[in-house]
Amino acid sequence: MSLSRPNARITLDGRELGADEAALVRLQIDLAVNGSHDQASLQFWPRSKFADATAGATMSIKLGERDSEEDVWAGEVSARRVSPQAVLLEGLAATVALSRTAKSQSYLNQSVADIVRDLAGSAKVDQAQGSLKLNAYHVDNRRPVWSHLRALARLVGADLGSAPDGSLRFMPAAGASSPLTLRYGAELLDWNLALHAAPQAAAVAAYGSASESGTARWHWLAHDPVGAGATTTRLPAALSTRDAAQAVSDATQKRAERAAVSGELLIAGNPAIRPGDAVEPTGVPGGAPGVLRVRAVRHTFDATSGFLTRLQVEGGEGSGGILGALGGLL
Repeated sequence: MSLSRPNARITLDGRELGADEAALVRLQIDLAVNGSHDQASLQFWPRSKFADATAGATMSIKLGERDSEEDVWAGEVSARRVSPQAVLLEGLAATVALSRTAKSQSYLNQSVADIVRDLAGSAKVDQAQGSLKLNAYHVDNRRPVWSHLRALARLVGADLGSAPDGSLRFMPAAGASSPLTLRYGAELLDWNLALHAAPQAAAVAAYGSASESGTARWHWLAHDPVGAGATTTRLPAALSTRDAAQAVSDATQKRAERAAVSGELLIAGNPAIRPGDAVEPTGVPGGAPGVLRVRAVRHTFDATSGFLTRLQVEGGEGSGGILGALGGLL
């Protein structure tokens, strides 16, 4: 077994330096698919070659074994903080440009993917998936584009986040078909999981023409569109067919089922893992929890602990083993 030599490489306005060359003290990267822009925080010695960086400068970060680092984050410097002991650079992923853009547009009979790509405009798109067609969907310039993307993601139960190069990702909230195996005592260093009562998912009903009487007719809303027993009912105006309402209802139900499991995993640094991926801990004392879905990723790199990755997870296909807490994380 070869000795691990983790490293970070930072590129700032086209200038690339390794962690030692840049006098990097500590690095933290937070990745998520909850509609927040991925964040980076880098602490340097006061006389670092990057100490004079300015807000708005382009920045990208690679992590991994020395000479084999992988792209993890890309965006811009959002703030620079200075003290006698250190210079701190804060960054936001390139998707932040969509929080500074507004648009007014109406979409008729367009797929979710088509709407996402049009809303993105000139911003780089890594993936935009969503075959569900919406009869009518409207956005206006009173809110930024990113806010409309978040609303669309909530509507159809999709993940909204960034790719390693900072480009937009809008994908169905489903784990990878081949989960990453995490062996306890090897890749998996510590874990803490909890089993909850699954929340009751809201029922979803269609709103408008075609849901009951065909596309050529309009009708009054049904008094009880989802039947007795539903405590909460959603009637999104964008859903005009029973099939569309059922698709959104299924996504809502799956999200509620995943919420029955929550927790954190601490693993050896892994630059390739992204929010939305599936992982499967093995060899865990007390029983394997099965496949889990990654909700958020936090990478840290410093001289004390090296390169570590912390995962916020929820239930996934096959989860439901014996769950417990083995020590604390974070």
